Amino acid sequence: MSANTTRVLPQDRPRRIRLCVLATIGKSIQVLYAGRLEHLSANGFEITVACAPSEDDAAIATRGVRLRTFPLTRSITPWQDLRALLQLYRFFRQERFDLIEVSTPKAALIGSIAARLARCPGHIHILHGMPYEGKRGLLGGVLRASTSIPCRLAHVTFAVSPSMRERVCADGLGHPSRVRVLGTGSANGVDLGRFSPERIALKGEFRANHRIPADAVVIGFVGRLTRDKGIEELVRAFVAVHERNRKVMLLLIGDYEHRDRPADDVIRTISGHPSIRFVGFQSDVVPGMAAMDVVALPTYREGLGNVLLEAAALGLPTVATDATGARDAILPGTTGVQVPVGDAEALRDAFLMLARDPALREQMGRAGRAWVCANFDQSDVWQRQIREYRTLVAALLNAPITARRVET
Repeated sequence: MSANTTRVLPQDRPRRIRLCVLATIGKSIQVLYAGRLEHLSANGFEITVACAPSEDDAAIATRGVRLRTFPLTRSITPWQDLRALLQLYRFFRQERFDLIEVSTPKAALIGSIAARLARCPGHIHILHGMPYEGKRGLLGGVLRASTSIPCRLAHVTFAVSPSMRERVCADGLGHPSRVRVLGTGSANGVDLGRFSPERIALKGEFRANHRIPADAVVIGFVGRLTRDKGIEELVRAFVAVHERNRKVMLLLIGDYEHRDRPADDVIRTISGHPSIRFVGFQSDVVPGMAAMDVVALPTYREGLGNVLLEAAALGLPTVATDATGARDAILPGTTGVQVPVGDAEALRDAFLMLARDPALREQMGRAGRAWVCANFDQSDVWQRQIREYRTLVAALLNAPITARRVET
């Protein structure tokens, strides 16, 4: 073949879409996208993960993806952020990915700027939350920028819940035509096999191991024990409930964080109350959730209340606030009870009602399982993403993208 001859490939020849998935830390890749990267790889995508170096590197590398690390941080570190921006810019210029997907605040901000400077052909922003809510001053401005800049630079932003899309657009941080929700929301769906009513059989062993009586009515919480998750209202509501019904117990799964710790008196109550079980972080939350009768998320802000969807998939009723994101993960009066943000008395009343009515708990649990199966099945969520990503690449590159679908 001469130097002046151009090789023409068949237009319908299948090829893999080169996708870079960028998040600030490896833990986000592991938690937010469990199973997703493997499914994309099996369905025509060549995945490169980009994040900060961490103890999760080895686990990420075993998922059949290529891993590249960059000096990303979750806090405001101007010089390190500039270094990360320059390194990502050079990386994107060198690799020429078909699509770059950014998520989590710092990675979304820096990654979006780097992708625009590198003139990457396809740029997707996954909006998992609104970290600017309730924040003021310099930090609030930076967090607003971490939302607005990716929304404006990306070809499309996929918000993980309808109410978050509405809020971001109402706040002027994203244009309605470029901020979308796939289906009813979620970035990773719910693993219906893992979170199945059959797993409730694990209840007895977990309760026995943590001194929870078999006949106790257990209110449960899974997540960070912080003020913005409503942990203070939860504990105070529980104490009031326990004064009226001694069979009710509170099970807390998760850890405190250095920032946004609850008040000292709340921490003392958690450690000292005889009917509160604080078991800390659990690598597998299913056994603990199976031991619960009601799952509560009295959050102040959320991207999407994933733990509420997982609880519903297990067949458990939920109690949640009407906060952005949380209200998309519950059908009030059908799958659970909705209360106003910050209202400990409403929480108390919801807990008392569910504690004394096992038939209502069972009815809401069945309705929740059916609703999650119909709307948040993980495989359905992934297939929606695959269709959208292929369509976007084909439109941006003006070339058809075909790939044989492989069921996983």
